[in-house]
Amino acid sequence: MLKLLLCVLILASNAFSLERCNMLKREVRLAHWRAFGTSFPWQYGVGQLHAESGCRDIISNDGAGSQGVAQITYKLWKKVLDTNGITEITSLPNSLRAQAVIMKSVHREGNPLWVTYQIYNGGGWVLKEIKRAGEMDWAKAKRQCEEYRERKLNGEKDLDARTNSRFTLKDGTVQEKSNCYINYKYSGDIYTLGKQYGDVKDNAQYHFW
Repeated sequence: MLKLLLCVLILASNAFSLERCNMLKREVRLAHWRAFGTSFPWQYGVGQLHAESGCRDIISNDGAGSQGVAQITYKLWKKVLDTNGITEITSLPNSLRAQAVIMKSVHREGNPLWVTYQIYNGGGWVLKEIKRAGEMDWAKAKRQCEEYRERKLNGEKDLDARTNSRFTLKDGTVQEKSNCYINYKYSGDIYTLGKQYGDVKDNAQYHFW
């Protein structure tokens, strides 16, 4: 009964997220096309909001002050946002613009989008892992992440990258999974979630894998 109830709650939560995210599709599309051009597969942007917040306007408990539907840490991205005329992200339009602007700022021409999304989520660690892997391959880069165990969160060494087991940060927060697991799962989740919001058109300029 407990498992059945849990499944029902998960399905209900996903249904509510789908409803909320569908309402944001137009604004997400316009913000991403403004930042990247009309060939960008904006549906992944909606999937990103689904992954980040279930398309809810919330303040995260991550200790970094991440906020809004895109879970942006303003102080971290202030320079990029100021350059693009975004001085606050409390309003929904600015939050969606900020999402697209930040994605554009971390995207490198020729990189697949899984790399860009992982930089948005976890910083530049993925680039080091790709370099060690010798090629831009998701599975091989993930293996490098797990083997080197270099990932950190809020200054705490991630010692459990290989086992994906829980560990406790200095502030007492318990993280159930390793940073490697979280970051590499993030891109996979966005790829899957994005397809729920329309016919995704990858192309030579913007492709996910």
